Amino acid sequence: MKEIRINDIQIEQRDADTQEDMILVGYPILFDTPTTIGKGDNAYTEVIQRGALDGVDFNDTRLIYNHDMNKIPLARTGKTMELYVDEVGLRMRATLPSTEEARSVYTAVQRGDLENMSFAFTVSDDGHIYDAGTRTRSIHKIDKVFEVSIVPYPAYKETVVSVEARSMIEDVHSKLDSTERKDLKIQLNKLLLKGDR
Repeated sequence: MKEIRINDIQIEQRDADTQEDMILVGYPILFDTPTTIGKGDNAYTEVIQRGALDGVDFNDTRLIYNHDMNKIPLARTGKTMELYVDEVGLRMRATLPSTEEARSVYTAVQRGDLENMSFAFTVSDDGHIYDAGTRTRSIHKIDKVFEVSIVPYPAYKETVVSVEARSMIEDVHSKLDSTERKDLKIQLNKLLLKGDR
């Protein structure tokens, strides 16, 4: 069964004197982040474990708006979007086309009206464990990521980070070596996630 989850999105900051490509970056999937799925009696906690994306094929994954498969994609892996796994989760960097819809999405993210990402995925029967006592679903193996989307409403509410906060992180991040970047990113994500709870 195809499932959908939501996280944050941001604008990539560019130098003022460079050509202004419309570039979005974000994490459609975060590891080890407990999240409440559903409401009321049907609610449960879900955690996507580190390693759940090992071996997943991201060839021909599309970036779309609000899971609408009837619209022209905003970006596509192997062409205009990169997806890669790091210690935080699945990171996305996409260059949007010069279309009216893409400009509208980009502007809405830039203004802070849109700040979330989502992803559609499948998990096999042996790819997750459900603990009925704690009502917790732990996903340790995702089979397929069909698409990633920019969306107006998050499922992972505690992971929403403002565009401004992420932009400051990226600015500092670009001036550090790889080890310093890795350590800083982990520390800042923990701090920002803690502050949103």
